[in-house]
Amino acid sequence: MTDLVRRPRALLGAVAALWLGTALVMPAQAQQYPDRPIKVTVGFPAGSGADILCRWIIDGMAKASGATFVVENKPGAAGNIGSDAVAKSKPDGYMLLMGASSTQAGNPQIYNNLPWDPLKSFEPVATFSQLAYTLTVAADNPAKTVAELTQQLKAKAGKATFGFGNTSSLAAASLYTHEAGITATSVAYKSTPQALSDIAAGQTDFMFSEPVLAIGQEKAGKVRNLAVTSPQRMISLPNVPTMREVGLPNATMSPWWAVYTPAGTPPAIVAKLAEWANAATTSPETREFMLKQGLEPFPGTPDSTRKHLTATIEEWSRILKVTKIEPQ
Repeated sequence: MTDLVRRPRALLGAVAALWLGTALVMPAQAQQYPDRPIKVTVGFPAGSGADILCRWIIDGMAKASGATFVVENKPGAAGNIGSDAVAKSKPDGYMLLMGASSTQAGNPQIYNNLPWDPLKSFEPVATFSQLAYTLTVAADNPAKTVAELTQQLKAKAGKATFGFGNTSSLAAASLYTHEAGITATSVAYKSTPQALSDIAAGQTDFMFSEPVLAIGQEKAGKVRNLAVTSPQRMISLPNVPTMREVGLPNATMSPWWAVYTPAGTPPAIVAKLAEWANAATTSPETREFMLKQGLEPFPGTPDSTRKHLTATIEEWSRILKVTKIEPQ
């Protein structure tokens, strides 16, 4: 799906000033950039929680830069299709990826023979959000707490099921079942909305969902959120306990999002993109939006993003060893 975002040029905030020194030494190519629309790939379906978040940041980047951004949804294979498309693109700053930590750090360890490398195929630009996942069941499920759900799933004697629409959801569910001593079969979906629909219909027993979707479905009376994976309670779900509070501290995880370009993109162009991304991330409007969705603004530089990605790759290695998720 393609969507065109056009916005008038706006003054940058305080974060933009950090990049002025770089602008003074930009080569002619970077000074003229951008002179045409910038394509942005989102590896998840339109209307998904990932898509809603990414489009908000892209809109903010358009406002900050005055540039035209064309959003392209390339869902499938837990985000791998979108990542592959950007990795193969020309490194000129006209193709960006909105990448989840699960896609960039987890997928290369879960999926065999990916044609791209998380550290070698991309130039990190900037992080922009952290989030938690919600342990979600159908609204008519008799389990009102995590302890009751755990007891219910154990009683199914290996016949319990959980859905997932992305790698972080799979990891969160695997950490929960491992620590709680539950045997459950995973069911893969192309997107979280599809997985949530089956939860609401009672087709699967539970899942870990992005909060932006789970909160909306709970308000609609279709699901119930029993716990969150963040270290602290979410502002948008103040009455929902953390996994740590319910006695499962090792089921804690906080995925994050970042902007990437293909490897080899000129540093001056990467700096411009980081400037715009941080302007979008640090605006008061973005903070209000994210907190309502159970998210947290997470600005960063190209260097800090690369370091965070490297650390998260190591974290995913630990997760896979603990949960025994087999590469596919």
